[in-house]
Amino acid sequence: MIGNKTKIVIPVCVLLVILIAFSVKHFNMSSGSGNFNITRSIELNTKNSMRMYYHSFSGNKYTLMNLRKGDKLVLNVSVTTKQGDLKVSLDNGNNKELFSTENPQKTVTKTININETDNYKLQVSGKHKGSFYVKWRVES
Repeated sequence: MIGNKTKIVIPVCVLLVILIAFSVKHFNMSSGSGNFNITRSIELNTKNSMRMYYHSFSGNKYTLMNLRKGDKLVLNVSVTTKQGDLKVSLDNGNNKELFSTENPQKTVTKTININETDNYKLQVSGKHKGSFYVKWRVES
């Protein structure tokens, strides 16, 4: 005989599975765009960070940010490399590279003075096994 608690627990579990599946499909936490292939990955992003752990990453992933003249963009970049190469860069709206680091061995912190109001592209690119964590803040 099925107890009263079991009669309640099973429908609640089914409902939770449906809600989780819906959330994953419709509320993906991925930020940015790009053209990349990944295998066995976990991606955790916020409005001020990109973080990804993976078996392999190939291509480029980027996020756009609208910055104003006089802003200071403070970047913190951490990369763990098991194999391959990974570059993190910042380009202005004219595709001029303002900052880049490739395969840093330790956390890189860089403050970039913004000289013109524009959309800037923060990009991660390469063929790589490992992980990256890029976070930023804008100081006016």
